Amino acid sequence: MKKIYLIALFTVFCIGTQAQSLTATNVYISGDPTFFMEGHATITNISSASKDVTVQRTVNNLFSGHNSYFCWVQCYSSQTSLAPDNITLNPGDNTDIFRGDLETFAVSGISVVSYCFFDVNNTSDSVCVEYIYDATTGIADIPAGKNYISKAYPNPASDFTQFYINVNKGVKNAQVKIFNMLGAEVKSVQVTDARNTLKVNISNLKGGIYFYSLFIDGKSTSTGKLMVSKN
Repeated sequence: MKKIYLIALFTVFCIGTQAQSLTATNVYISGDPTFFMEGHATITNISSASKDVTVQRTVNNLFSGHNSYFCWVQCYSSQTSLAPDNITLNPGDNTDIFRGDLETFAVSGISVVSYCFFDVNNTSDSVCVEYIYDATTGIADIPAGKNYISKAYPNPASDFTQFYINVNKGVKNAQVKIFNMLGAEVKSVQVTDARNTLKVNISNLKGGIYFYSLFIDGKSTSTGKLMVSKN
């Protein structure tokens, strides 16, 4: 399975007839179509006045099995479409804290989600970005009978990280283990489903570099690096 870093498929558009104060640049999509993709954008205030900016999501087409949510100041659940938080951008200021996430859960399909960034004091002063998340590439490359673990995502992570796991049905025991730099095991999670997404709580781990491995019947099959970040 090749890890694919996607060229962004997106559209940037404005709402309203007056000159807009906000622009969206550095718009791109990154991630692994098998598991998790992120939409990014830098929002800039190009006007001569301060703007209190928030964001609203519109799900144009969510493929069955996919999950959409976003982050703006904080990360919200998939049920939230209008961010309850806003950011003050002074003239010339910009922010890149936005993230439009899509979990694919190894379901092949295309989802389309739009995000509009606007001044809370003038909702017509806005700029919108439409992301096309193409999760049709790469997912079919994983044979059902092959033992496989994806890269950790998010990575770096602070409270939790996730993996897409694929385990041969003949396997008797499968675990994901996390080790510190000294090789000591600090976390072990049992894999109970042959093909699923595994969410691992790492809130009790100290900040630093760790390594994770998929163990099949007591033997390590693949290893990756995990960075734990603590504020």
